[in-house]
Amino acid sequence: MKKEPTKLRLLTVSRNLFLKQGYAETGLNQIVEEAKTVKASLYQHFSSKEELGKEVLKLYSDENLNLLKTLMKRNPKPLDFIKAWVRILSREARMSQLYGCGMANFRAQIHPGETHILSEIERIANETINCLSEFLKESIQNGFTKPNVDCQSLAKQLFIVYEGVLQSYRLLDDKKSLDELYKIAENLIPTVE
Repeated sequence: MKKEPTKLRLLTVSRNLFLKQGYAETGLNQIVEEAKTVKASLYQHFSSKEELGKEVLKLYSDENLNLLKTLMKRNPKPLDFIKAWVRILSREARMSQLYGCGMANFRAQIHPGETHILSEIERIANETINCLSEFLKESIQNGFTKPNVDCQSLAKQLFIVYEGVLQSYRLLDDKKSLDELYKIAENLIPTVE
């Protein structure tokens, strides 16, 4: 059995620990121990915890954007897409693998001086909103959504609802909170009857 490359192990372990414990509560010693490597090896790949955090955010973002794009492709109607998204979130919650939004969790735990991570979080948030906006534009072109929609504004509203639902889930420890994403989306998205 072939061993995973060190950099990939470090990223995978860091991602899991940052999501479960939080960025601030995860030390480099714990990361190298769980990745079965040494600190010198970590520093060969990442100059600092901040750089590692930025790379983990990129990995997290890529995973989430790929998931959203896959769901969008399979569910071209916006409410069907939202329903599929909620199903994924609910499944992760049932399996105790939903820790809220990785970006929001990072943002809440980093020092204001960690500008590289702050700019990465902003970039990811905007990329997610733009992805939702493009999906809504396609939905209009396909006749699923009314044409008088400001797609960028609606995408931002959906993003805000998603973030709020995840925070509510974490604060209340209530899996039913996730269903609110669909309920609110029903009121926000002007679908064609």
